[in-house]
Amino acid sequence: MRTMSAPINFGTVALGQCVTAIFHPVGHAKILIQLGHEPVPAKLGTNIFGKQYYYYPNILKYAGHIWTRDGFLGMYTGLLPRVLGAFTGTCTQNAVLEWLRQDEKKEEEEEEEGKDWIKTLCIKTGQETVAKCAAVIASQPFHVIMVRQIAQFVGGEKMYCGLFSGIGEIYHSDGIRGFFAGLTPRLIGEVIQIWACNLIIGSVNRYIIPTKEAQNYVPLFVGLVVSNFTYPFTLVSNVMAVAGTELVAASPPNMKPYASWTECWSHLKEMGHLKRGNSQFFRVDRSRMVQPVLKRTPGQSFY
Repeated sequence: MRTMSAPINFGTVALGQCVTAIFHPVGHAKILIQLGHEPVPAKLGTNIFGKQYYYYPNILKYAGHIWTRDGFLGMYTGLLPRVLGAFTGTCTQNAVLEWLRQDEKKEEEEEEEGKDWIKTLCIKTGQETVAKCAAVIASQPFHVIMVRQIAQFVGGEKMYCGLFSGIGEIYHSDGIRGFFAGLTPRLIGEVIQIWACNLIIGSVNRYIIPTKEAQNYVPLFVGLVVSNFTYPFTLVSNVMAVAGTELVAASPPNMKPYASWTECWSHLKEMGHLKRGNSQFFRVDRSRMVQPVLKRTPGQSFY
């Protein structure tokens, strides 16, 4: 028998949206970096090991550049669809997860007895996966609008400025499919993230770390490690959200026209850009690596 869905805590949801709004300028800058837009040239610098690289400005300086060009409000371009998408996704995930859950008291008793813990873990992870996928699908239209609004920074277009104008432009240009551009890699990344994190955390807590206090830090550490591996899916998803549009950001030479997300993945991998935007403070320009200066000893020739 299914349990009744618990009421959603709108206070917690509202608090989450406030945090999202506060840090939106950072997310704004990160998406532009993911799209490959670097308006400020890289400068030569030296790391702590004495090696020289060309460094792009960190993400805070990038956000400052957006403020300089478009003003304070310009840093919050795309905020409305982002908040609506996050709210829709959170509510959808909570509702679906609560609907899928069996009697929690019975599950807890079975887990305490230690019977089929891996089966219980897989069932809960499967439920979480279904709920997360439903949330991603429900929020994807807002995500696409947000990314395209931000991408307008590159060429200064106004096609997606408003929420309703963005909806109309996407429907007119791409039809219903346009609202779900980049959905597949985003879903794949989320599924891998959920299963990898839950299986690793469950195994570590059961066999390696016995104390409850130490177990509290395991999800944070595992989440950071796994998200580093799933990051390319997020990158490709955001690139595909604008690929094929008439935006300058999606046109050569800024972006190659991609027929599918797998083609986008292959091209970014070929260029060594699958981690583009993952580092926010030490952003090395890999296309301009500094050649080491060779020291010649007396009587030695380089030729």
